[in-house]
Amino acid sequence: MILLRSSLVVALWTALVAAGGQDDRPLPDRATFLEEARKRLTSDEELQSQYTFKERRIKLSQTADGSYEPEETRLYEVYPSLVPDLTYLRLVQSDGRPTPARELLEADRRQLAQLSDYVRRVRSESTSARQRRLAKEEEALATDKVMIQDVVSVLQFDLVRRETLGGRSTIVIEFGPVEHPKPATREGKVVSHFRGLVWVDEEELQVVRAEAEAIDTISFGLGIVARLHDNLRGEFVRRQVADGTWLPARAELTGTGRMLLFKKLDLAWIYEYFDYERIDPASPPRFIALPGDVRPEPRRLLAPPSAADPSARCVARHP
Repeated sequence: MILLRSSLVVALWTALVAAGGQDDRPLPDRATFLEEARKRLTSDEELQSQYTFKERRIKLSQTADGSYEPEETRLYEVYPSLVPDLTYLRLVQSDGRPTPARELLEADRRQLAQLSDYVRRVRSESTSARQRRLAKEEEALATDKVMIQDVVSVLQFDLVRRETLGGRSTIVIEFGPVEHPKPATREGKVVSHFRGLVWVDEEELQVVRAEAEAIDTISFGLGIVARLHDNLRGEFVRRQVADGTWLPARAELTGTGRMLLFKKLDLAWIYEYFDYERIDPASPPRFIALPGDVRPEPRRLLAPPSAADPSARCVARHP
């Protein structure tokens, strides 16, 4: 599930707005619109890392009539860290019941101990170890850029109409795989099996809604590791928060598959993100606060490739 979620997140941005009527005015020039939208692209994962927020995960189960109903609900407080391994998902509710105080205190203790261990390790590492760690971070950044370029290379985008959503004018972009795609990354392989629509706010050039569906079966490891069926669908949501930033609000994925040939996979989840509060770098929450001498520099936001279309860097970090 995590594999699918992270791959789709790279390929689709998200939003939740009420559907409105179609607008018959002429569409903007495709190349100009996509280029201007491209200039405003920023990874939603990077944007979310600047905020604490709440994340609700709802596991769905399919009923006899084919519809879905909630099976399990968990609510987390999310504390993103500049060191990804130190990001804290603090479970505060399960199926509407608060986490017992003793369990919560123990989870907090483990997080703070992990934080202290990281500080101790960084302060004691040798010069060569530090250089290896920084090189690994640079390598990860370069890998991300290659992956983004690969995603863009396997998709094509067309402006199809203008619609009013939530009282705002949006341009609807249709996307799908190019003819004979040749993906070089896992994410590129996944999105090359999808088609869908993206709604882009015409004034702010931000994605406000995205829908995607698999057009054929997706196999991993020659179908032995996992196989995702062509009933896989995603609906993604993005909203503007109080400070004006557009951030993930909701993602829903439904579908089926198989793992290791025999184990059935029911991919039916809803993820909701809310209560965003910007982190003050000078005074971060205690669960992720690092001393200045070991605090990493904020990761450089990923620069989209020059050929990128707005649909190529969508979100949903957690779905």
